[in-house]
Amino acid sequence: MKRLLTLIMAAALLLAFTVPATAGKIPLFGEKQPGGILVFSDQRQSTGSIFFVDDSGTDAAGNGRNPDNPVATIDYAVGLCTAGAGDVIYVMPGHAESVATSITMDVAGVSVIGLGHGHSRPTITTTAAVDCITVTAADCRIENIIFAVPGIDAVTADINVAGARCSIVNTVHHGSTSAMNKVDIITITATGHDCLVDGARIYNKTVEVVGGIVLEGAAERVEICNVMVQDAIGFTGGSISDEATALMLYVHNSTFSNAKADTVVAEFGNNTTGVMRDCFINGRHTTIQSNVTTGTGMAFYEVYGVEEAAKNGLLMPVVDAE
Repeated sequence: MKRLLTLIMAAALLLAFTVPATAGKIPLFGEKQPGGILVFSDQRQSTGSIFFVDDSGTDAAGNGRNPDNPVATIDYAVGLCTAGAGDVIYVMPGHAESVATSITMDVAGVSVIGLGHGHSRPTITTTAAVDCITVTAADCRIENIIFAVPGIDAVTADINVAGARCSIVNTVHHGSTSAMNKVDIITITATGHDCLVDGARIYNKTVEVVGGIVLEGAAERVEICNVMVQDAIGFTGGSISDEATALMLYVHNSTFSNAKADTVVAEFGNNTTGVMRDCFINGRHTTIQSNVTTGTGMAFYEVYGVEEAAKNGLLMPVVDAE
């Protein structure tokens, strides 16, 4: 044990001399965690507490502060966090969690970050007609999590955002399986101001889903970027849509698909204001232009659409003229 601690301290000192200091301090900070081990963390990532989740763990007092003694569920880990402290929950590679009651992110400033790549990323399966994760606190982050096909019919959403400044980054979503679907994939309510959806991958191929990314309320300054929605069966309400007049929406560098005939791909009929640029619309409505309902508030730049397979896209909506 003494030799191990010596090696740990030596490694920390080496990094201290090789990593640039920040504000007069080295970025590495060591503290003795409950449970007995010494943990070093990079203050540039967060100065808050760090918790670990893995399905091999146990939800019990004193657990979760190191990867050898994790808690078992994300919701329990959220309950260990302190509001506004910048706490981080690392969800271990290969973690599998079934959710019958919503995971509620009700502690401000908490990040839930999945570790691993490809299929080794953490996977959540929702087994009740609820939102898998509902974000009610401000400044939360969800990153690198796979949301599996539903374990029951009519799952209301993978993520529902009701807290301001939420970031959803590099998540993967599967909309349906035999006889079971999700109603929507990501929903943003009227209080989800400044939400960022970046790098989401949404797939649906078996049963129709209502909505992909849905602006349920008049949220302001939502940004949706680097998103890919691939569909083989249909989104009955569109793969991106507004149900209220959102303000200053910014959608860019994304692809939206809807395989359902005579159904819109991008629906802004409630007159959301904002910009959509550098996007691709893959639909099966009756005309190229009718794959987008523009409303009266959106501006479009370099948006291309198709309404048949094996065709190259054309600029849409109709190009402005003097």
